[in-house]
Amino acid sequence: GGLGLRVSVRGFQWNNPQARDAIFWEYSVANISDYDLRDVAFGYWLDNSIGGDGDDDLGYFNKQIDMAYSWDINGIGAGGLPTGVMGFAYLESPGLAYDYRDNDNDGLVDEKRDNEATAIIGATEGITDLNAFLEFYKLNVEDLKDHWDADEDQDWQDGEDLNGDGIYQLSENYGDDIGIDGVGPGELNYNGPDLDGSECNHKPDFLEGVGCEPNFNTTDVSESDMVGLTAFRMFPIPSHAPSNETTWFKNDQAMWGVIGVDSLEEYVDNVSNLVEVFASGPFPLYQGRVERISMSELHSYDPLEGLSSENHTAPALYELKRIVQVIYEKDYRFAQPPEMPTITATAGDNKVILTWDDIADTKTRDPFVGNINDFEGYKIYRSTDKYLSDPEIITDGYGTPMFKKPIYQCDLDDGINGFTDFGLVNGMGYNLGTDTGISHIFVDNTVQNGRTYYYAVVAYDFGAPDIGPGIAPSENNAVIELDEAEEVRSVGKNVAVVVPHQRAAGYIPPSLDILESNLFGSGLVNPLIRAQGSLKQGHEYALTFLADTIEEISGYEYGFQYVTNGLKIFDLTDSTVLVYSEDTSKYIGQNLVYRDTSDFWTLNPEQKIYTDVFDGLQVEIDPDVEVPEYSINSSKWINGYGNMRITPTVEEALKLAWKYHIVFTDNDSAYVGIARSGTVRDENGNSIGLKKINQPAINFYVQNTSFIDTSTGQFPIMDVVAHDVNENGIFEIALDRIFVGATVGSRWRATAFIIDFQLDSALDYPEAGDVFQVDWRRPFFNTDTIRFKVKKETELDIDSVKIDMDSIKVVPNPYVMTNMMESAVANQFLNQRRRIMFTHIPSDCRIKIFTVSGVLVDEIVVNNKPENGIIHWDMLTRENLEIAAGMYIYHIDSIETGKEKVGKFAVIK
Repeated sequence: GGLGLRVSVRGFQWNNPQARDAIFWEYSVANISDYDLRDVAFGYWLDNSIGGDGDDDLGYFNKQIDMAYSWDINGIGAGGLPTGVMGFAYLESPGLAYDYRDNDNDGLVDEKRDNEATAIIGATEGITDLNAFLEFYKLNVEDLKDHWDADEDQDWQDGEDLNGDGIYQLSENYGDDIGIDGVGPGELNYNGPDLDGSECNHKPDFLEGVGCEPNFNTTDVSESDMVGLTAFRMFPIPSHAPSNETTWFKNDQAMWGVIGVDSLEEYVDNVSNLVEVFASGPFPLYQGRVERISMSELHSYDPLEGLSSENHTAPALYELKRIVQVIYEKDYRFAQPPEMPTITATAGDNKVILTWDDIADTKTRDPFVGNINDFEGYKIYRSTDKYLSDPEIITDGYGTPMFKKPIYQCDLDDGINGFTDFGLVNGMGYNLGTDTGISHIFVDNTVQNGRTYYYAVVAYDFGAPDIGPGIAPSENNAVIELDEAEEVRSVGKNVAVVVPHQRAAGYIPPSLDILESNLFGSGLVNPLIRAQGSLKQGHEYALTFLADTIEEISGYEYGFQYVTNGLKIFDLTDSTVLVYSEDTSKYIGQNLVYRDTSDFWTLNPEQKIYTDVFDGLQVEIDPDVEVPEYSINSSKWINGYGNMRITPTVEEALKLAWKYHIVFTDNDSAYVGIARSGTVRDENGNSIGLKKINQPAINFYVQNTSFIDTSTGQFPIMDVVAHDVNENGIFEIALDRIFVGATVGSRWRATAFIIDFQLDSALDYPEAGDVFQVDWRRPFFNTDTIRFKVKKETELDIDSVKIDMDSIKVVPNPYVMTNMMESAVANQFLNQRRRIMFTHIPSDCRIKIFTVSGVLVDEIVVNNKPENGIIHWDMLTRENLEIAAGMYIYHIDSIETGKEKVGKFAVIK
């Protein structure tokens, strides 16, 4: 028996402010029988029952847009809850491809969704009514083009293979020519060109039951000569009697009289439990053919006054219908949120550390806006209930909750910020952020131990302001699936359920060993443990920096100024693997800043910067300086003492900002200058002209201890020139100043600093063997390396177990009716689960609870993670009965050490 029809259904929904209150239902009906069906009608039967009470509904049908909607007469449903408006919009209808008529008035006759492309035809070929075609598809004559014959509506877009290699590169526009797998370059599941050659073949491809390219055949709704909505009825639910005359969905004959007749009734005004019927037909459904119908289920909150007025106004619902129409006309495609991040949560003592991956900001591609990466930022929502309702406090212009308030938000520093002024929903814009820069870690220090928190990290895009009136930004869904008892069954990968807790008694957390800290720069580097569960214990890492030279002294190897413009971190354990990097092409937050006046990038010197989290680790970096600064603290006598003043030059020293040792000897000609020419400038950059004495002989020499001269294996020696202060032509150590700097050949090139002895007597002059260090605060250099290792977790600290167990408490004590650790339940027929918490317990222990008379009430065997020092008790006896009010005694013993703790708590109901 039966008609031999196979029905499949798909549902679509988008988490976009403009579209999330609409659900699309598309039904595909295939004739898999051995014969043709001459007269077929497809339809929907919809029983609204607004508010659940079902007998006080009103409804209206707008035949201009094929939408019906119903509402509760007083806006109050079962349980006193407010009701909204429920609408149904009829969208896709079956096609008549063989009647030689233009059923949908689009200027095309008998277009189909299963024909193959065989040839390229002219711009107007196949169009029977040009004006109708242009009006229906909102085109101008100049928009028409030569096209493939099976792409009747000319919306399939070919790609541009600019280098002609037959493969689309990320930099090339691949249009819709992505192959029958429907995945293009740069998208998350892209594994290369289709093996069947359908990608980059400049032809629309379709294979029944396998796949289809966008905007063609199966994926192109408008490539069907649809008959449209032919029948609509809205009427009270009749008696369910099995009579052929009663309009009930089980009564075939009566229903055929409704859906098989071309009639549209506009409005029923009686208060009742209403039914709506939409239908298309009759039409023939030939053997092997597939036809489709679809509708959108719309929901809104609209004022009752308008709904009950003569025009039955519902502005929110009609705006939603407008967006639904856009989605339908785009072949059920709409703006997609960025790729969903994967969250990792680490519970701490009164804190929660959240980290997530970078798939959203690196792998997002949205076909709806031209396959670009439209990622803009992240938001974090936190709730103490399983429905994530706590943060939903931002309302629209009608006072309806619409947006969740994040506890944290970060966004790209790209000038796209503030609230959107496009794609508004009931007057409300979307907050795009404040150009903070992107991060992938957040530490929540506002939590309480023992409470359950639900976190969701959502990525959002910047919307599409240039499409129509604008498309609002989209963000990821946050899914928490509950069972019938409202217990969490599963969560999305961007959701975490976390209970912060005290450390377990005797627990020793993992730590880091600094193996090497060879830093040329004057800043600080501090590796930190962030996500303990993601650590690779025993692994060794090395952090190095990237440097960019921005000025240099020509011909002098050690004369250059640089800035730090990135970093790299390697895992050295198994092999040298790059696990993290930041440079000008990708960096976190405002870790790097651009100096447009000087045209260079540098680590941000105005704040401590933090890397993203890798392998559960994060590195804190204090860059200290952007450009070198003379260091008074590091410039000092390291051996001996004497009266001497060092004056660095303002400009030239920036290219010579190294560490120097001035070494004094008993040889009056320990060093003889070599410069015979060149301009010598003082500390302010002014030339001293002829007031100089070249090639002076001095009893000390200046070493550049920052480098090794590869030709000698020794520290490079700096050159000197004397400043003849009194212009007598004689070098006098007590009166003249000595310029220390760089010479190329015999030509003076730059001055690093000036030595002025200002001697009152010979006793003030340094002695042989004295050494003075001259130094600068510098950015990190590319030779700077810090190596660190994750120490493996150690066994329990037995002595600490005994001490920590003395801190065991029962929270709350006394228990009075309820507490904040107990999660609420939405179902009025469920009881809230009671709970109390034991703190500072060992991770492996046994808890026994007694009445004051010594009767054992319950026993809990604790097998926590090593760091977790709490356990909740459901306040049920071993027989699963609620305990009575009163005083109770607990006994806790550590399985590892045998240490015991006895205490008491009270329960007041």
